[in-house]
Amino acid sequence: MKSKNELIESMKKYRITITSALFLTIILLSIIQAIVSNRLTTSGIILGKIEDEIRYYKTENASLAEEYFLVSSLNNISSRAAVLGFVKEKSPLVLTKSDLVLTPLSGAVRQ
Repeated sequence: MKSKNELIESMKKYRITITSALFLTIILLSIIQAIVSNRLTTSGIILGKIEDEIRYYKTENASLAEEYFLVSSLNNISSRAAVLGFVKEKSPLVLTKSDLVLTPLSGAVRQ
């Protein structure tokens, strides 16, 4: 059997070993945390740039949609047609009974 002094020395060695292992574990975890935080920060910066680009393109799309609707509006089309020489018909063509030519079944034409 071990003496009391040997037992105490053995316990001190285990205590030093356990303390050293805990200290190394804390250092290792701190290094891992620093690496992960660095990667997350870099990802956050990239994500911010992507969000800025999305905002820019949404604004650009809204501007282009407004321009498209302005160009394709009926008022714009009619004014451009007038500039190009197209004229609006003043009175619509209306057919009356006297303008119609009726043909009987025998093929004769009457007015």
